[in-house]
Amino acid sequence: MKIAFFSDTYYPQINGVTNTFNYLSKYLKQNGIEHIFFAPDYDTEQPDSEETPVYRFKGITPLIYPECRLAFPQYSKVAEILSAFNPDVVHIATELGIGYCGLRAARALHLPVVMSYHTNYDKYLEHYALTYLSKPIWSYIRWFHSFASVNLCPSRNTLRELTQRGFRELDIWTRGIDTKAFCPRYYSDSVREELGGRHKTVFLYVGRIAREKGLDTMAESIMRVNETCRDTVRFVFTGDGPYLKELLLMNIENTVFTGPKRGKALSEIYASCDVFVFPSGTETFGNVMLEAMASGLPGICVDEGGVTDFTAHGENACVCRYRDAASLSDAMIKMTDPDYRRKIRGSALMTAQQRDWNTIFDDLLAVYAGVTGKLLRNNRRIAG
Repeated sequence: MKIAFFSDTYYPQINGVTNTFNYLSKYLKQNGIEHIFFAPDYDTEQPDSEETPVYRFKGITPLIYPECRLAFPQYSKVAEILSAFNPDVVHIATELGIGYCGLRAARALHLPVVMSYHTNYDKYLEHYALTYLSKPIWSYIRWFHSFASVNLCPSRNTLRELTQRGFRELDIWTRGIDTKAFCPRYYSDSVREELGGRHKTVFLYVGRIAREKGLDTMAESIMRVNETCRDTVRFVFTGDGPYLKELLLMNIENTVFTGPKRGKALSEIYASCDVFVFPSGTETFGNVMLEAMASGLPGICVDEGGVTDFTAHGENACVCRYRDAASLSDAMIKMTDPDYRRKIRGSALMTAQQRDWNTIFDDLLAVYAGVTGKLLRNNRRIAG
């Protein structure tokens, strides 16, 4: 089988989608499955993998997401590359420029198309005062996804929402975790010391530093916690983004900003803290929550978004009300109790260990096989 992927986010950008595609590419290489990526050019000197051809296209930098690139490739070039590669299936992971071009080329070449949905547009529009765009955007996205043989959702929560919006041919493509890259053995006394965590309960957030991640609510909650637990807590933010400057200007006590981390450094920060805090309700899945669980951290999350698929309050997480600073601060204070943390930690580790990437990607290949099989049967009927 040969597969062509179209995505508007890819290495070296760091997010849940790029991490998923990195793991998927490794899996495909291990199984001898040829594949290529069409992705933006991030103007970086970091090399692509020599084993995975990546065709890069120049793009623009969106004001609300400067780490991203919106590329609008030349159609004839994309069609030429796609025709020469001659894939069995095209997987499109974006509705924007690269995805639109990929869809157009795939249809012209009569190739089967699988799409995956990754962005909770409504929640993003709310945070950037753009809700007036909701109706036309959803009309376009629904139209775009109508051309897919299968539309893959990362969570049941997302599948329900898209069903309500009239999307068809929906299925689940969930997410896994690399328990070798994220595990408690990466605990480091020196890292904890650098974070100022000696004799304190260290709370960690990892992800994009942006308002839509619920960080305005988290900032308010931290100030509430500091009123009663000032001497026994520490809050660590790992990542970068447009809301970082505003958070820094707040001068919130007991906060540390590490910037973005990768590889072993990221694994060590996870494992060296005590509690993971994830206040975002905009996620279609929430990969970082699973990374924290695998690292041995009990987590605090909210009752909206994809994290609701694999979290249960009082069992493997502490689930708060979305955008409720009082609920979030109460959960943080509760997590200062070591006995409560231990109770949640064990179940969280079990949740992560049950999500094996190989099984998830085996299921994805079955989807591809089903789609190409349908196409072959249809062609045989036409030919007959």
